[in-house]
Amino acid sequence: MIPSRVLCFELFGDYAQFRKFFANMSPLSFSIPPRTVLTGIIGAILGIDKNCNPEYFDYDNSFIALKLISPVKKTKIVCNYIKTSSSFSQVFNYKEHKPTNIEFLKDVRYRVYFSCINKAIYDELKSLLSTHCSIYTISLGISGCLANFEYIGEFELLPIEIESRQIINTVIPFDSIKEIFVERTLNLQKVVIPALMNNQREVTKYEEIIFEQNGNPIDAILKDLSYFIKELSDTIHEF
Repeated sequence: MIPSRVLCFELFGDYAQFRKFFANMSPLSFSIPPRTVLTGIIGAILGIDKNCNPEYFDYDNSFIALKLISPVKKTKIVCNYIKTSSSFSQVFNYKEHKPTNIEFLKDVRYRVYFSCINKAIYDELKSLLSTHCSIYTISLGISGCLANFEYIGEFELLPIEIESRQIINTVIPFDSIKEIFVERTLNLQKVVIPALMNNQREVTKYEEIIFEQNGNPIDAILKDLSYFIKELSDTIHEF
């Protein structure tokens, strides 16, 4: 969709764990929340059933952009997993517990920009964000990583001419980049993340994205539309 206005809010928490789909024995975390995680968080704030969530937040019906506010910091914490496949009596048998190193993100904060075609959902989300209410408890990846949010406001989007050089403040799909200009030290990361899921919670699309791990903007020429928010001095792109 091509939005004219967005709702802007910041997500933050002490820890986050956005598990990589290819990591099994020692769970690793993506450095940023994938689009599927953000739609889940927005759906939880709204109280939308998780099985219906994908219908409202595909690319045709919604717009989501993401900016890193805090640098990426990772740490590993040893957690004891309980062997739940055994009998109930074995739950309390410590020999059945399995210490596992889990990678977490620490002291995270992200700025989220959201718009959608459905006016009722848009207005309801605006009301909930502005009064700091959430229908369901929100978390940053896993249930133990509780999240909080701060409403920034509603802003008009000013389209930027395609293939013009610009300073992008958000995560960028790699396929949207025509050229990047590096005139100072940047810690750029390119990664493949889940982008869309169906109602059976199966990933139907993966997206290759690029971002700067310290939250610094990227100087680039893009092949498609980006937008400027005058009040925030942010240039954003959907991912």
